[in-house]
Amino acid sequence: METTSLVQQLYNTFSAGRTPCKEDLPAGKMYQILEDPFGVWCQFHAPAEEAVEEPNLYEHLRGKTDKTIRDHWILKHCSNPVVMTGTESEKFLNTLQAMQDGAGGIIGGNLWDLRQNEGVYGGVNFLLKVDKGQSIFGNYHYKIVQLKRAGEMKEHYALQTALLNQILTAIQGYDAGEALFIFKAKEQILTCARVLERAQKAGALYQSIRRGEIVPEAKKPPKAALAPWRVYANKYVFDKHDLILIPHLNNTMRAILRSNNINTYDDIVAAGFEKIKLLLSDPAYPENTPVLTYAHALAFIKNKPVLRARGKFPLPVKKRNLYFDFEATETFKENNISFIYLIGIWDKEENKFISFIAKEEKEEEIIFKQFADYVASCGTDVALYHWTEYEVKKMKALQNKYPNIKESLQKLVAACVDLKIEVEKSFYLPSPSLSLKAAAPALGFNWRQKDCGAMDSMVYFTKWLNTGDEAALKKVLMYNEDDCIAMLKVELALCDLQSRGEVLEIPEVLPSYN
Repeated sequence: METTSLVQQLYNTFSAGRTPCKEDLPAGKMYQILEDPFGVWCQFHAPAEEAVEEPNLYEHLRGKTDKTIRDHWILKHCSNPVVMTGTESEKFLNTLQAMQDGAGGIIGGNLWDLRQNEGVYGGVNFLLKVDKGQSIFGNYHYKIVQLKRAGEMKEHYALQTALLNQILTAIQGYDAGEALFIFKAKEQILTCARVLERAQKAGALYQSIRRGEIVPEAKKPPKAALAPWRVYANKYVFDKHDLILIPHLNNTMRAILRSNNINTYDDIVAAGFEKIKLLLSDPAYPENTPVLTYAHALAFIKNKPVLRARGKFPLPVKKRNLYFDFEATETFKENNISFIYLIGIWDKEENKFISFIAKEEKEEEIIFKQFADYVASCGTDVALYHWTEYEVKKMKALQNKYPNIKESLQKLVAACVDLKIEVEKSFYLPSPSLSLKAAAPALGFNWRQKDCGAMDSMVYFTKWLNTGDEAALKKVLMYNEDDCIAMLKVELALCDLQSRGEVLEIPEVLPSYN
């Protein structure tokens, strides 16, 4: 594409004779700035060799679906869009040229403003030509169109787009004022000026982190940061004995403790329960906040559970004990559908894993009937253990969807025991939360696969459907089996520790709390 003198002038001005570097702010970093600021810190200050790439198979597959949806919308609203290709520099130059040429639409355009030492740059889903308003290019201007898979506006979408619109305004000499968002089932207009100040504050935070002026808190393990810094961040938090490991403490509570020179769980115990009680006894906090704080800190120091209440564990013995877990998937198509595609059960008494698989949504009812039949075959004295309320909520919702098996679903729900709730009633664990992925490793259980989580399993399942790859299905089944076994292992570990007197007693821990 041959550039005009105006295009070259704009390129020279807004590139400032350079390409984006680490001092510049990528507008697309807004999600990480808002949701994973410690990951931003790692990018600039952690040892480079600590980065561990963890390919996001789900996002890659979902991105293909999103592209199809975007392409359909664009072709419907623009007959001959121009697609930007090449290096980032070439994309920026070609975006300027396409704007000068009056292209009806520009797909994947780049916008830069590197005139300051700390510039801003980023990519745009689509730039749509609007035949009104006097821009530097003529009697027309461009506005930003963002096509998103989400159902509604998210803060990082808005802030990113406000920054990009600011660059677009500077380049074309005309402020479109608004950007158009296309969501799953609706369109929404963003008035960029309303969020620009928030976007600039987020950008200033990014630069402060980059310069080392701020060290943000990490999140709770096992996802203390996003990849490629997740592994490093988890280790960083555990090595520091950081307050983020105490499950229930919120930002305000941690700030109060830190302002009193209490920065680790060791500091909590060293300060003593009375000091913690004094600092965290606030009408705005749950009454048991001091006890939760101290007891969890002690659990970490001793690396063993602390007894929360007597008489609730072990759980009542049943003749049959089944540990089950659901896996849901998307269809990864334009008219996306979600459904439960896998029900896995670990049968404790039979010492085996059972699975029921639905290849498509219309088979979902079939596998729930198979699930109900299997449970019925185990007799009436049976317990169905799950972790969190997801499975029960799903079965209650499916009662309306599948009236033919409503009674069977009701019986399944009646037999359910939320093991997370039972554990929470009885113990304080040395884990940063009571998610299964945090609690089970704290008690010695680890998943066999490092490359297959809940989101990845959807991808492997889809691969199996499309190609018949049995290895992909095996990975899905192994992941689900480990989820089921993890619940049993948590229960067994707690029973074993309790029977051996390896659980700390609350009266000894908090003698002054009565």
